[in-house]
Order: sequence, then C-alpha cells, then structure tokens
Amino acid sequence: MKKIIAFFVLLNLVFAANKNLKNMDLITLFKGQYYSYICKNRWKYINKYNNKREDLLSIVAYACLKKRFLTPAFDLAKVLTVTKEGRANATYITTLFLMKKLLIQILNGDLTIGNLNLPIIKDNTLGIVFYQIEHNNYKLQDKKIIINFNNKKFITYISDDNNIVIETYDKNNNLIKKEFYW
Repeated sequence: MKKIIAFFVLLNLVFAANKNLKNMDLITLFKGQYYSYICKNRWKYINKYNNKREDLLSIVAYACLKKRFLTPAFDLAKVLTVTKEGRANATYITTLFLMKKLLIQILNGDLTIGNLNLPIIKDNTLGIVFYQIEHNNYKLQDKKIIINFNNKKFITYISDDNNIVIETYDKNNNLIKKEFYW
C-alpha cells in the first residue's frame, strides 16, 4: 500500500512540475536547461515569435541542438530569415542536418565524398567528424566510419531507428561519450 501511495505522490509531483514549466518564460526554461521541453514545444514558440523575435527563436533552435535533435531544429531553420544572425543560425542548423543526411548515404554505400566542402563546424562532434571525412581522414569498415584524430577515435554508424550515432573514445579506447543525432 505504501508503494502505491508513494507512486501517486511522485506522479503528482511530475505533473505539477510540468504545469510549472508551462508558466515559465523561454529564457528561464533555457537557463534551467529544460532543452527537451523547449524543443518539444518549438511550434508554440515559432507561432508566437515568427517574424518578431528571431533572437528567441534562435534560443529554441539552440535548445534542440543541445539535445542533438537536428530534425526539430530544422523546423526553426526554416523560419530564421529576417535578421543576419537568424540567417547565420539557420545556415548552421541546415549544415548540420545536411551532414547527417550525407553521413547516412556514405554509411549505406550510396555516396562517396569528392570535392565537397561544407562550412567548417568545430563546436559539434558531427561537424568535426564530417570535416575529417571531407579530408579523407577516415576508413569505412562494417558499415561504420572510423576516424582517428586529435588523440581520439570516433566511430560513426546508423542506429536501428536510422539516426546517426557517434561514439568518441580516448587514446586508451575508453568510451568518452555516445551521441545520437536525430
């Protein structure tokens, strides 16, 4: 009986916390690192701020990118058109999205990179991996891309749900992080 009561108390707290999130402004949510919540509600922000506040729409896009949700971030890239900063942010998002799509083609054997040179993205693992591929610093083995760079090994492959996975290993072959890009 105590377990059932504890369950309902916990469930009530979860719903209360979610209700409180609805009452918070975007900046407070972002500072509180509620990135998934912000990204999930991106259309609410797009409808509210489109053609008015690209700075806030960029924050929504960045929240999606913090969780590596490229497809939802792409929704924001489509509306970031008014300001110079908004267009730059849209290009950044679109470039990451394109990198993901090209990696899927490479891993499926549908594409080889020739003289393709996308903008350099150094602050994202996907961008770092793609740059190494553009410069032919990789090997393709068993439907995986393996890159040795900067005392790290990056292994890139397609997940069961058709998204990109990048595993980063240190020089001793210990897994540092595993990132999913969808």
